[in-house]
Amino acid sequence: MARSKEELIKFIEEQRKPDKYRGLPLEGKRVLDFSTVIAAPYTAALLGDAGADVIKIENPREPDGLRTWGVIEASGIEPYYSVIGRNKFPVTINLKSENGKKLFLELIRKSDVLIENMRLGVMDRLGLGHEMLLKENPGLVIGKISGYGMTGPHAKQPGFGTLAEAFSGFSYLNGYPGGSPTSPPMALADMTAGVHLAFAVSLALIATRRGERGGQVIDVSLYEPLFGYLGGEFLSYALTGEIPGPIGNELRAAAPRNNYRTKDGKWIAMSCSAQKPWEALAKVMGREELIDDARFKTNGDRIKPENRVQLNEIVQQWYLTMTNEEALAICRREAITAGPIPSMKDIAHDEHYRERKTIIEMEDPATGIMLKIPDVTFRMMGRPGKIRFPGLPQGSANEVIYRDLLGYSAAQIAGLKEEAAI
Repeated sequence: MARSKEELIKFIEEQRKPDKYRGLPLEGKRVLDFSTVIAAPYTAALLGDAGADVIKIENPREPDGLRTWGVIEASGIEPYYSVIGRNKFPVTINLKSENGKKLFLELIRKSDVLIENMRLGVMDRLGLGHEMLLKENPGLVIGKISGYGMTGPHAKQPGFGTLAEAFSGFSYLNGYPGGSPTSPPMALADMTAGVHLAFAVSLALIATRRGERGGQVIDVSLYEPLFGYLGGEFLSYALTGEIPGPIGNELRAAAPRNNYRTKDGKWIAMSCSAQKPWEALAKVMGREELIDDARFKTNGDRIKPENRVQLNEIVQQWYLTMTNEEALAICRREAITAGPIPSMKDIAHDEHYRERKTIIEMEDPATGIMLKIPDVTFRMMGRPGKIRFPGLPQGSANEVIYRDLLGYSAAQIAGLKEEAAI
């Protein structure tokens, strides 16, 4: 059941009680999420999972663009924002207003981390450059994500995940030989950069003390974390001069490794390059002679382009003799490293997802609709992360944050609204 504004305020008040954070790894740390869309906001979401008190700051006239991505018309829910806006208390601030800047600096002094992804130079033009903020709070960790980083010829260019995936080399390597470069069907560069910044911020917090010492700026680009994942491909080029190209669902350094269709039209993913699983596969296919075949004897033999093509054909033909269920049963029995390729519908009914509680169900505080979202992606004994609530409406925490954290009266908050400072 949808909550009224007053009920939503009470919900936020309840969520800000100390017991909601108790025992979480970042209990007592406060994060200002002054960023939009995915990469940097994902960093803040991860820090919130770990128990940080996350305050999301938005322009009252220009909300986070993620709020408008793919809204489900029947419910009004935006799936990406519900997930990435989790555990955050949204407030609005107009930084072009003097009182808005005053509010922002008051929050800075009471926080441990600022996450931002403004284009290079924008914070300086607002009179809120990094050096100035560190003077206000010498213990502040500023985590910045930008398309190309804060230095270099492209530093001032706008950054988008799609461009970063291309610039990192990922899109060139992704796809099939002879086909076009292929971008991923999800925000891969954004999420990857978000994880890396969350890791860096967590390291930085070890040496900080709010308002006193340890403050610093962390510079993360959208393209470099993804390029780092491709480091072996670059080193291969640097050593040989041969340019790696797209190879479809295979892995240049391993074979057989591919996605194979079964006779019922479903798919199986298999990576069987280690010698024992490969030999087990050859035996179960009834092709034991392949083990000593000069084309396939070692992984080094199997990854040669001409041998790889022939081996994939042999394996594919074997899978086409069975249903998906039959093939998986054989592979599991024989310790062959293969697994299913499920759709979102399959995942919704998967026993392993259910037993692990990979997906949690919680009520959307604003609409009363029950949401199913991915849970925290790591398990910790004793001090686990926790998703307490999904993304909240823009500005819904204004009254609570400005009253309880900064000491503003109801009349003062109303005045800030009247002058468009919030």
